Amino acid sequence: MSHRPALALVLAAAVLTGCSGEGGARHEIDMTPRIDRPAADRDDRGDDDGLEDCGDPDDGRELHLAAAGAEIEVTVPADDGEDAVEDLEEYREDSGAGPVCWVVVAVDDSGGDEVVDLPRVEVVAADGERVRLQRASEALAAWADLRPDDDDAAARAVELTAASDGVVGPGDEGEVVFVADTDLDDPRGVRLQPTDGAALVDASS
Repeated sequence: MSHRPALALVLAAAVLTGCSGEGGARHEIDMTPRIDRPAADRDDRGDDDGLEDCGDPDDGRELHLAAAGAEIEVTVPADDGEDAVEDLEEYREDSGAGPVCWVVVAVDDSGGDEVVDLPRVEVVAADGERVRLQRASEALAAWADLRPDDDDAAARAVELTAASDGVVGPGDEGEVVFVADTDLDDPRGVRLQPTDGAALVDASS
């Protein structure tokens, strides 16, 4: 028996669980990776050979900032062999989806008193364009749909969603993984919203 009709509900529940926290539900994430121009004007991802090498650690940066009482480190782009990303990258490849850039946000909320749920994260790319990131959990749902008859792939998507998405509460540490379908090499900086309703914090250089 196929359990595919239930996949969307399970993934949605996982995402909503990760996005809930003190202060109400977070804003819905814009699924358009590039926010400064219409989707019709975006480059064809399939022709962007640079994305194939987006996980090169030589082109990445680690940006640090403090927000909502937490210490936050953003690795952009993240090495696709990094522990938090490796299984996600393998799933993307197995699904036949196009190349992406990964971003890992490590949150140390051990000294904080607020839940950090990161409703909005933007990267300021090398050309100055602001790229709004998509949660890896949302990409996983789309990639699972590329394998509609594979129940094992559906179950794996749920496992990976639980491991890569969520919130970090006071006294805890954790990583949240984001993704973009545009080149993020040599970024200028990062802007993020630590909690729902909070102002964007700028870590640009």
